[in-house]
Amino acid sequence: MKKLIVGNWKMNPTRGTDARKLFKSVNATASKLKNTETVVCPPLVYLESLGELVTTRSCVLGSQDAFWEHAGAYTGQVSADMIFGTKARYVIVGHSERRAMGETDEMVSKKIKSILQFPLIPIVCVGETKRDDDHAYVKLVKNQIKSALADLTQEEIARIVIAYEPVWAIGKNAKKACEPSDCREMAHVIKTVLADISNAEIAKAIPILYGGSANAENAEPYLKDGLVDGLLVGRASLDAKEFIKILKIAEKN
Repeated sequence: MKKLIVGNWKMNPTRGTDARKLFKSVNATASKLKNTETVVCPPLVYLESLGELVTTRSCVLGSQDAFWEHAGAYTGQVSADMIFGTKARYVIVGHSERRAMGETDEMVSKKIKSILQFPLIPIVCVGETKRDDDHAYVKLVKNQIKSALADLTQEEIARIVIAYEPVWAIGKNAKKACEPSDCREMAHVIKTVLADISNAEIAKAIPILYGGSANAENAEPYLKDGLVDGLLVGRASLDAKEFIKILKIAEKN
């Protein structure tokens, strides 16, 4: 399985010219990699423009979100139909920042079902806000996965990517980092849940990403010891040099 590195630009950069420059820099390296697939997820307003710069399947675009309805009176929303009309081929769903704004497991499930009606791949984010001694966080993540993938066929589940985000280890206020051993534990939990709701073969083939302050310094430990198949990179994906370092690390691991 190829490593999968996803760059989530969030609400950056503020100018389209800067977005094109950043994508060109990343694509120059990413398009040549043989063992790594790169997905760049810019703000929606840049998808059409950056689609003109996509040259290979090794470096493609993704959307940061999608609404579950196809069309209608939903001011500010963008449907999976519209996203597929660009060159985007992945869609992030249930990111911790959107969950913090009120997105529920039910909403995530509805979005996934809509996305899967097209040749798009949902990157489903799951993760706990804190860790407790009673291991309630394990049950939380299990429930997030089961709710997100409820009522899907095995064929549909096989098209999913799961990104594990330990919210407690992300951002300036994080008290400690998520160690590769922590990541490995949750990756095993995720694989077990996937096997329970599908089968062992499908679970083994579904890529698991780690997303939590991933950067060039910690990329190798997560990829080597975290039992994951790639990374969901936030802040570090906005620095072309650092993101390229991450891609090169993934290519070797």
